[in-house]
Amino acid sequence: MDEERKDARNRFTNCFVRGNEYDIDRLVGAANMFDILPDSAVPKDVVLPQNILNAKKECESIFRNLSLSPERDSVLNALGRLGKSSLKRKVRFRAKYILDIAGDRFPDLIQVLDEAVNCRNHYVHGSKSKINYINNITLLVFFTNTLEFVFAASELIESGWDINAWRKNGTTMSHPFGAYVVNYAANLENLRQQLKTK
Repeated sequence: MDEERKDARNRFTNCFVRGNEYDIDRLVGAANMFDILPDSAVPKDVVLPQNILNAKKECESIFRNLSLSPERDSVLNALGRLGKSSLKRKVRFRAKYILDIAGDRFPDLIQVLDEAVNCRNHYVHGSKSKINYINNITLLVFFTNTLEFVFAASELIESGWDINAWRKNGTTMSHPFGAYVVNYAANLENLRQQLKTK
């Protein structure tokens, strides 16, 4: 298992060692580590209903017959990904390791992760966003920390780590994960307020 997760874990390390240095590249890297996890660590592909499969096949046939262009290739690539496990599905799947054991401590974690992926998609794909991230740098930091925490905590829990025992020991805030847990409620409230104003 270690070898097949090496790329994703190296990506985590490259993000995490940056400490209190945050930027868009770190956020994108934190999201991408979920995308490069092996199939054994993420949810299986979605089984598509027959009518969607038929439509996919028909659309692929239409677009393959068009002249080569970036737009044609983009649509064919999107059709090829149809049914594949998306980044949001992967992130949610990994979060379940935490939520099953300590979900009471992380209310709305799925929503936070969804918004973190939305933020990443804004910077990678130019997707429209509900939030002006540049004017809310604390959210960029919160999203980055959330992705890194979920990645590492899910890996540790799979390896036998007792997250509840760790939480009960308290924290001096000297470790980023201790600070993340302590500040989670305030950061979540900030996110809720930003979403409410949109």
